[in-house]
Amino acid sequence: MLLARFFQDRKGGVAPLLALSIVPIVSIVGAGLDYSRADAARVGLQAALDSALLYAAQEGSMTWKDTAKNAFTSMVALKDATVGTPVFSTDGNGNYVGQASADVPTKISGLLGKSSIQISAKSAVKPGGDADNSCLLTLDKGAALSHVAMLFGGSPNIQLQGCSTRSNTSLNCNGHGSGAAYSIAAGSATGCSNTRSYARVLPDIYERLATEITKECGGTSSNVTWPAAGPIPPVVKTVLKATHTEYHVCGNLTFSGTGFPTGNSPSSDSVIVIENGALKLAPDATVSAVRTAIVLTGNNSVASAIDFPNGNGQSAKLTMSPPTDPNNPWKGIAIYQDPALTYKVDNNWGPGATLNADGVVYLPNSAVEVQGIATSNNNKCSKIVTKTFTTKGSVSLDFSQVASGCKLIGMQQWSDTPIHLVR
Repeated sequence: MLLARFFQDRKGGVAPLLALSIVPIVSIVGAGLDYSRADAARVGLQAALDSALLYAAQEGSMTWKDTAKNAFTSMVALKDATVGTPVFSTDGNGNYVGQASADVPTKISGLLGKSSIQISAKSAVKPGGDADNSCLLTLDKGAALSHVAMLFGGSPNIQLQGCSTRSNTSLNCNGHGSGAAYSIAAGSATGCSNTRSYARVLPDIYERLATEITKECGGTSSNVTWPAAGPIPPVVKTVLKATHTEYHVCGNLTFSGTGFPTGNSPSSDSVIVIENGALKLAPDATVSAVRTAIVLTGNNSVASAIDFPNGNGQSAKLTMSPPTDPNNPWKGIAIYQDPALTYKVDNNWGPGATLNADGVVYLPNSAVEVQGIATSNNNKCSKIVTKTFTTKGSVSLDFSQVASGCKLIGMQQWSDTPIHLVR
């Protein structure tokens, strides 16, 4: 009886049981807090890795891994954690891939022998879809796919770096490889480097900019000679916009002499609008337009082209650096011919012509024939968009596209798939 009463008596049993259970309770609660901190750190690690890969993919340079590593290092901020060196690579689909890890020190779990919790993150970014990186693009609107809109004739010296040639119909390099990353045609691409035939027809993403054109001349016409080193002629109409200053010329504009029409180091953008006229370069003119776009527009009743001296001992050089204000609709545009213009818009740049331009030179209805020199400017980001493009004689084409330069000037190009995470 006494023994049975002993086992039935529960007085004083709580304290020993509580003492025995306090250790696992503390361990469970402490581990939960430590793992909660580790999970929060993992979120931060993942965010830094994602951002670093997106940034590197946007730059798109040959040294993207270094860019990603530097971006990750600057963005990751994990308190008390020891972050390992991230590893970047590409996978079989061309995605940019990254992995990162870190050790997060524990607080309470450390009393039980677990000093840290290792966390890791993985990410993959698709650089973009069928993006257009062409230095030369022929639109050839309304023509059959078999029509050769880009033709390299004569004995051209062609050096294309970091960019492609692309035709919305067909192209023929006549054996002049060009060194283009790709030679792409919606029709056939023949005699070129790295040919790709029967590609998709690209949309004209620059046509919509025509809605940004403003006109000030009405029916007036007073042809203007603008000395490159001199003051702005008084007949030029000046209009202040929120992001830039517009200079309206009624009739033909002739640049003469040597210099910078809008200054050699302007603090803001300029747009020179030529209404009902052509842009002409006087013999021996050397003109440099900085942070400036030239827009050709009008009533389609007079010639609207770009006229260089065509050799015979005469020459001229036009250097263009486009607007860069990110809020300016004309950012990245060097020369823009209103797509509504169709009358006498063709261009023949003879042996005396030198066009040294960054940004987009948009001549959508112009048959352009080049015998002179055409190159990229300091930012190394050029794109010539025409109806057709032909070389003759000893033309020299030296174009390039550097991702950082294109980003700096805000030059836009078409892409059907944006850069995005695929993890």
